[in-house]
Amino acid sequence: MKLFLDFNPCKECKEMMLEFNSEEMIFADDETRAEISSRFLRHLTYNHTEVVKAVMDEVKAQKRSPEFDLYK
Repeated sequence: MKLFLDFNPCKECKEMMLEFNSEEMIFADDETRAEISSRFLRHLTYNHTEVVKAVMDEVKAQKRSPEFDLYK
């Protein structure tokens, strides 16, 4: 599932996004990247209620869409 969120990033968000795009992160191991990503997601969850609301609305919309069994 892809989500496109429209929100105003705060100073901490911008700093973390810069960290994501740094050369160190590009060449970092999977564990380091996972740690930085989870820290960013925690920040979004606790500090940006508009992001949480958008995700919840999208999940509800996904559940309502019909699922087709292509293997029958």
